[in-house]
Amino acid sequence: MAAAPIPAATAQEPQPTPAQAGGKIVMFRVGSIMGAGVGCPLRYKGQEVVELGRNKFAEWPVPAGSYILTNKTASVEVNVMPGQTKYVRCTIKPGFMSGRADLQIVDAETFAQHQDEYERKEVAAIAVAAN
Repeated sequence: MAAAPIPAATAQEPQPTPAQAGGKIVMFRVGSIMGAGVGCPLRYKGQEVVELGRNKFAEWPVPAGSYILTNKTASVEVNVMPGQTKYVRCTIKPGFMSGRADLQIVDAETFAQHQDEYERKEVAAIAVAAN
């Protein structure tokens, strides 16, 4: 009896490289009396990603890489690895004539403390290439 022919190798689905794999940046603002009427805009390369009011949050899916988020008074560099979620908190601090928005990277537990009080906002459609 002749041996059965060996089937030709089947094409495998290409796996994403680490540079193509993404993560996300969760941006949030807790509710407080300080700066109640002040918005917290977050921008990337001059384009507004989202403006957060009190008790708001947004999730921004991004390719792995480094992102500098800014507003009129602060900036923060966020480094996202493949599959990683980073958290950026906006806090309104006292300022001359009005409050100023401060940005800082925090851990997941800090976000989770008030997560059930937050309302989701959608982020703007910004083309982001892996950097």
